[in-house]
Amino acid sequence: MNYFRKRKNAFGYAIKGLRFFFTKEDHAKVHAIAGLIAVLLGFLLNVTIYEWLVIILCIALVLSAEAINSALEKLTDIASPEFSEKAGAVKDIAAGAVLIVSMAAALAGILIFLPKIIALI
Repeated sequence: MNYFRKRKNAFGYAIKGLRFFFTKEDHAKVHAIAGLIAVLLGFLLNVTIYEWLVIILCIALVLSAEAINSALEKLTDIASPEFSEKAGAVKDIAAGAVLIVSMAAALAGILIFLPKIIALI
């Protein structure tokens, strides 16, 4: 198989993974909706290019962290089908990482959007 065919196949696997992620994982849907709300607010409140960069980066980080968390949960379930305190800790730590990124994104959203909303009122 040549180089370009391998890259095409790898891209296809990534799309397959994203399709699974957004259709089967409830938290992915919640984060995607929050990201869409942020984008809509960005258009409505006429954010600057630098604010757009922060918004886009925050959305990407939260969705990526959630995808990694979901993958780790699935892998942990395979590796440790029975209850295990260590397996539970792996899942909890991964979920905590998502929480950290989500809280940072929420704070960035507050810093970007709240002054613009207050100015409208």
